[in-house]
Amino acid sequence: MFPTIHELMNKTGKDQPDVMAALDALVVTEYIHWEDRSDTANIVILEGWEREGERPKVDHTPSSGNIDYWTQY
Repeated sequence: MFPTIHELMNKTGKDQPDVMAALDALVVTEYIHWEDRSDTANIVILEGWEREGERPKVDHTPSSGNIDYWTQY
């Protein structure tokens, strides 16, 4: 079950307008469908993960620091 607006506010530390704006952004980007906005229980998740083009790039280059102390002992 999808969390309520109140639960989202508690868990994120955001006010209701911020939570609603985030949900609206998810609707616009088609991650969720929320036709009956009377309750968050009516939200349908369309896509549960970031799309390939929206994923942050991970730098796989080795660090320049010496980490032997942390990895060899």
